[in-house]
Amino acid sequence: MEIIVQGTGTKTVLPDMVQIQIYFEATADTQEEAMRLGILSGEEFVQKILIPNGFVKEDMKTKNFVIREETIYNEATRTHEFAGFHYSQNAKIEFDYDKEKMAKILVEVVSLERPPRCQIYFKVKDEKGVRRDLLKDAYQDAKIQATTIAEAAGMQLGKCAKVDFQPFTNSYASPMNFQETAMFKGASRLGSDRILNTFTPEEISLSESLYTLWIAE
Repeated sequence: MEIIVQGTGTKTVLPDMVQIQIYFEATADTQEEAMRLGILSGEEFVQKILIPNGFVKEDMKTKNFVIREETIYNEATRTHEFAGFHYSQNAKIEFDYDKEKMAKILVEVVSLERPPRCQIYFKVKDEKGVRRDLLKDAYQDAKIQATTIAEAAGMQLGKCAKVDFQPFTNSYASPMNFQETAMFKGASRLGSDRILNTFTPEEISLSESLYTLWIAE
C-alpha cells in the first residue's frame, strides 16, 4: 500500500540580524544636478551615520542605481510634460541585532540634511541552518503520520519511496519566510529612548513542508 502524507516543521525564533535598506533619492531640473544631490545624500550618510557607528564605507552595499527623466500628465493639454530628472540609489547595511544601535541610527538619520528613506528588516542570520532543522522536523512529522496510517490499516510501514517540496499532483510554493518588515521614513524626530520602548520586533514564525510517499506492507 502506498501512503502519501505532508509533513510540516514549524519553529518560532527571535530575529538576530537587522538589515536596513537605504533609498537615496533626489530630483532636479538637470541630470547632473540630480546626480550631485543624490551623491551628496549618500556621502552624508556615510560620514555621519556609517562611520560614527562603527561601520566602514564598504559595509554599505549598493543594490541598484537609476537616473531617469520624470514626466507628469497635463489634463488640460492631454500631454506628458517634463518634471525633472530623478536619482535613485538603493543600498543596504546589515548587523547583528542590537536594539540600542538600531534606535541610535534611526534618530541620527532624521537629523541629516538630506535624509534617505529607510526600510528595516528583522531577519534570521543562519537561514540555511534553520531551514535544515525545519526540513528534518517535517520529515519526522511525515513519518509519524505515515506510521499511524499504516498501523490503522493493520500493516507495517516500510521505506520512504519519494520526497518532494511539491505535492505529487499540485503546484506548491514554500511558505517559509525569514523576515519581518517595518517602515521608517525620515519625517519623525523621536528620541532613541522612545524608540527603544516601542520599536520591538515580533518573534518570527517559520515553517517548511515536505511531501512524502511511503510503502506499507
